[in-house]
Amino acid sequence: MNPNDTADDAVIDRRGLLGMMLSAGVLAQSAGSLAMAAAAPSSPGPLAQPNQHPTEALLQTFMKLHASTADAFVPWYYTGRIYAAREATAPLHLFDFEGTEIYTVRRTGAAAWSEGGSTLTFFRDRLSGAYLESFDNPLTGRSVAVRPNRLGSGEKPSRIDAAGVTSLGSETIPWNLNLHSNGDQTWLTSSRFLLKAPQPWIEMQSMFAPTALLKDASVSSAPSTFVSTYLAPWLGWMDSKGVAGNLVWHAAGRKMASLDELPADYRNRAERVSPEHFKPL
Repeated sequence: MNPNDTADDAVIDRRGLLGMMLSAGVLAQSAGSLAMAAAAPSSPGPLAQPNQHPTEALLQTFMKLHASTADAFVPWYYTGRIYAAREATAPLHLFDFEGTEIYTVRRTGAAAWSEGGSTLTFFRDRLSGAYLESFDNPLTGRSVAVRPNRLGSGEKPSRIDAAGVTSLGSETIPWNLNLHSNGDQTWLTSSRFLLKAPQPWIEMQSMFAPTALLKDASVSSAPSTFVSTYLAPWLGWMDSKGVAGNLVWHAAGRKMASLDELPADYRNRAERVSPEHFKPL
């Protein structure tokens, strides 16, 4: 989920990247080049600067995990929980969520891509799992109408290259990537910040896939999974302006081979609420 809608309808966009993030085969990627990227020094700590210029091999790996190194239509499905975080108060589980992010990817260079994205998230009751139409906000004592989170890049796809991710033709989010492997699995951790957005705003994500597929130059898109944590201000529909604190989103999900893998209840609701969400951009 997302970056430009935080104050009203904050969404998770891995990756956006990632979301996003914030959150790459068609060009030959040798096992040696991937190993070199994996062997690169990890970030030494929280004060490390973002990796402004990742290697071409690392970008290929990112895209293979996140979407595809080739032109493709790539759907993701995710679920998660949302908590209220307030100073000196135990975190409060508010509600759950379920959604999809769909990327339309076009390769524009040796290590550059154009990517259109559409995100649609629904909120569910934390106990019954029912889709929420209204919510009794414990932070304010008021009942509010619940709106789905929607984000789409539309006619302004993001640009992905060594400089970072340029979102909606505006702010460029620099890379901050760490690649790790253990056994037969590889994961890539990324984070993104939007300093111009209402704060706090940060998304931290890890994507996972079998190492053998990431090394295979004939594979353009790995069957990836992800987990992410996202800090953001209150959702606009919560009507919590003036309440100190922020939201903590935690999500997990997977890249799907096709929309046919979506749960029927989510797909039916999405097609009713936002049928354009499933159309390639």
